[in-house]
Amino acid sequence: MRHRFEPSRLLLGLAMGAVAVVCLLDVAGEVDVPFWVLLVVVPVSLILAGLTALATFLVRRSVARRRELRD
Repeated sequence: MRHRFEPSRLLLGLAMGAVAVVCLLDVAGEVDVPFWVLLVVVPVSLILAGLTALATFLVRRSVARRRELRD
């Protein structure tokens, strides 16, 4: 069964994975990351994922309209 590619989910998953890795490294004492940095990165990641979802929606709608006009 095929499903549509959702780039916003990929982007958000990668960003949250990176945040988790940085948190783990901070807890292990490997890096020293201020807590406020993570509080900024998470909302920015959510905003970027939302913008990516909007762009994906607009592109898919444009392609569907072109296809409809061709037929």
